[in-house]
Amino acid sequence: MILGGVTTNPSPAAGSAIDGPANLRDVRGLRTHDGRIVRRGVLYRSEALRSRSIDGVGSNDVAIWPPTTVIDLRAPEEHLTAHPLDVDGTVVHSVPLGVSLAPALAAVRDDHPDLALAYRHLAKDAAGEIARIVGLVARADGPVLVHCTAGKDRTGIVVAVLLRAVGVRHEDVMADYLRTEANLPRLWAALTAAGVPSPRNSALLGVQAEALEGVLDDVDATEGGTAGWLVEHGVDPADIERLSARLLSAVYAPAA
Repeated sequence: MILGGVTTNPSPAAGSAIDGPANLRDVRGLRTHDGRIVRRGVLYRSEALRSRSIDGVGSNDVAIWPPTTVIDLRAPEEHLTAHPLDVDGTVVHSVPLGVSLAPALAAVRDDHPDLALAYRHLAKDAAGEIARIVGLVARADGPVLVHCTAGKDRTGIVVAVLLRAVGVRHEDVMADYLRTEANLPRLWAALTAAGVPSPRNSALLGVQAEALEGVLDDVDATEGGTAGWLVEHGVDPADIERLSARLLSAVYAPAA
């Protein structure tokens, strides 16, 4: 349940089905201001997967599997096992996102109780890593999966920046982020079953609209918007164009 834009902190539901990924989805169908949409089968997001197979609840959301490129945002200490997708046909890029400020790690301390503040610090601290990710996605030759441990905080920030960089509407970006809310009971049940400890900071159990809003406000306020923010942090402008061409359909033109 969302109260004032903040999702109440759910506990894992008793008896929740945890077969298959809980928070995997294709970031498709979102619209830009000029009438284009995000293509199907290009950009996926998820929690850390436990196996190469995605059979089970939610797997029908993904049309092409496995991805050819995986961007793993986790810190080294979060790697409980070898990456299940690190096999022939898939390249896994480890891009730890703001290791010292990653929400899942900062939340085990009591000095980061504010998720919105943690998000903004993380985006600022990890701007170089986010810039690198833009280049990886722009130059990939097949579906790209972005994930962290839960697939909601670090993944949410990175996916939001990718989408805003190519002009996806603010409201569509927020709607995609908040889709995780419905997955939280299964997600936390699966993470608990995998041995991932629950964060002591209860804010990390949910999603907060205002947390991502703060990040988008910061990057959109840069001259040139999100694309300008990325260029300031090292992205080749040509990669912004490549990213747009990869992610978006052509502008729809109705018949005369």
